[in-house]
Amino acid sequence: MSSALLQNEGPLLSRLIDAQRLEEEAVRYPQIEMWADALVVRARQLPRCLIWPVGAPAERIAGVAVARARGRIDVGLWNATVQGRTVLLFAVAGVTPLSLILVAEQLRGRGAGEVHACGVAITGAGEADGFESFRPLADESAQAVGPVAA
Repeated sequence: MSSALLQNEGPLLSRLIDAQRLEEEAVRYPQIEMWADALVVRARQLPRCLIWPVGAPAERIAGVAVARARGRIDVGLWNATVQGRTVLLFAVAGVTPLSLILVAEQLRGRGAGEVHACGVAITGAGEADGFESFRPLADESAQAVGPVAA
């Protein structure tokens, strides 16, 4: 591969690199607390919901959310029971909503009642048909000021 090709990445690769940088920034302090608080606000809008992180950065933010909410939210692991539950998928960044759509299909196959999604920057998720709703967490971050334990 020539060095010219490596220096001139295409638009998709550029978007992917930007998404990875956004994920790196999102899990740093103090942004990780801001996104965790926004996740808690969104989760509380869905009664008895189970947060389902999609990807390692989402898992890190979900862990902080549990701590900041003092355990008043539920986060699912891959072996969690989802039968009849409302599930909130959470991803940080993506150039497509495909990862969320595939996880939603899997969870519906395991009996999830409703599947909603949220994220920091997921291109095309608002128009995707794979879940009942998608909300950017930026919508919730304005409501989440300080620890959300109450």
